[in-house]
Amino acid sequence: MAVDSPRRGAPRQHRAVGLVAYGLIGLIVVLYAPMAIEYMWRFFDADAPELWNHAYAGVVGDAQAYGDGSVYVTRHAEYAEHRGVLLLHTTTGGLAIIGFLAQFSARLRRNRQLHRIVGRITAALVVVSMSGSYAYLLLVGPDGIFDGPGFYLQLWGLATGSLVGTLLAVWAIRAREVLVHQTLMAYAFALLLTAPLLRGLYVVFGLAWADATQELTHLAGSALLATAAPFGAVLASRSFDHRDRTGKSASKTSASAGWRIDAWFAAAAISALVLLAARYRATFDGLDRVTTVSVTAIAIGLALALGSRFSAVRQARSYAAAEWRIHVRAMLAAIPAYLVLWMLYDVPFAAADAFNGAALTAPGMTLSLGLFLVAWRRRRRAGRSPSRSVDADQTGALVGGGR
Repeated sequence: MAVDSPRRGAPRQHRAVGLVAYGLIGLIVVLYAPMAIEYMWRFFDADAPELWNHAYAGVVGDAQAYGDGSVYVTRHAEYAEHRGVLLLHTTTGGLAIIGFLAQFSARLRRNRQLHRIVGRITAALVVVSMSGSYAYLLLVGPDGIFDGPGFYLQLWGLATGSLVGTLLAVWAIRAREVLVHQTLMAYAFALLLTAPLLRGLYVVFGLAWADATQELTHLAGSALLATAAPFGAVLASRSFDHRDRTGKSASKTSASAGWRIDAWFAAAAISALVLLAARYRATFDGLDRVTTVSVTAIAIGLALALGSRFSAVRQARSYAAAEWRIHVRAMLAAIPAYLVLWMLYDVPFAAADAFNGAALTAPGMTLSLGLFLVAWRRRRRAGRSPSRSVDADQTGALVGGGR
C-alpha cells in the first residue's frame, strides 16, 4: 500500500489527512501533558492527584497498574531518591510537547514573531528535559531502569535523537533551510511523542493481554515504537515536501539507477535474517510477544516504504522516489543492525537483555540515519533559490495540514 498521495488532487487529500492527524496528535498531547507535568508530584505531596496512575488503573485495573511488575512498585525507590531530577525532566518534557504541537500549527506560524518565541522556548525546554534524562540515566544505570538494560539503551537513543534533532532544526532555520528545519522538527517531535504513545500502548496491550504485567506491556510497546516513531517522522517529512508538484526534477539520473546497491541491501537483510533466526532459536524457547511485536513492526514498516517507493516511481515523482529509496534501505539495514547490536550488547548484558536492547534500538538507529541523510539532501544548493514549497510563508504543518 502506498503512503504518498498521487500528484493529482494531492493538496486537498494532504490537507484532509493533515487535519485528522494534527487533531489526533493534539488530543494525545492535551491528555498526556498535564499527566507528565504532574506525574512526580506524588513524591513531594502525598495529596497529589496522580492523574496518570488513576487513569491507567481505571482502564486496565489495579493489578497491572499497582501490582507486581508495575512501575509503581518496582521503581518507587529510584523515583523517590531522584525525584528532583525526574521532576525537572517530566515537567519540561510535558511543556516541550505542548510547544511542539503549537509550532506545527499553520495559524500560529502566520505570526512570525510568536512562532520564533515559542520555538526558542520549546528548544530550551527540550535541552533542559533531555539533560534531566541524561542525569537520571547516569545516576541509576541500566539496572535502575524499568525493564532493565534494553529500555535503558532505548532511552539513551530517544534522548539523544530528540536533543540532536531539535538543535539541528534550530541551526537549519537560522541558515534559512526551511525544509530541512521542518524535517528535523518532525523527527524530534516524533521521538518526544513516544512518551504519551507508550502510555497508550500500556492500555492497548494491557487490555489485549489480561495476564500480562506492566513490564511486558511496556517492553512490547517500546519494541513497537522503536520502528513506529521514526517511521512516523518519515511520513511527516514526506507530507510537506511539495517539490515534485512544482514540476522540478531531482536529477537526470534514471529512477532505476542504484539497483545494485538496493540488491546489496536486500541481500544483507536476508542473510542477517537467517542468522538472526538461527541465533534466536539457539538462545530462546520459541517466539515471545515482544519479539513478535518487534518483527511485525519492522515488516509493516518495510512494506509501507516499498509500496511508497514503487508508487513514486510509477508516478514519476523523482524527489519522492529518491527519498523513499533511502528509507527502504534504512528499513532493510535495520535487520543486520539488529544482529550486530545483539552481539555487541551480549558482551555487557545477559542474553535476554541484549536481545531486547537490539529490538528497542536497531530500527530507530537505521531509520534515524536515513532521515538525517534525507534532511541533508534537502538543503538548498549554492546558487539555487528555494522552491515555493520551502518558502517560510508556505511551510506545511506536521502532516500536511494543521489549521
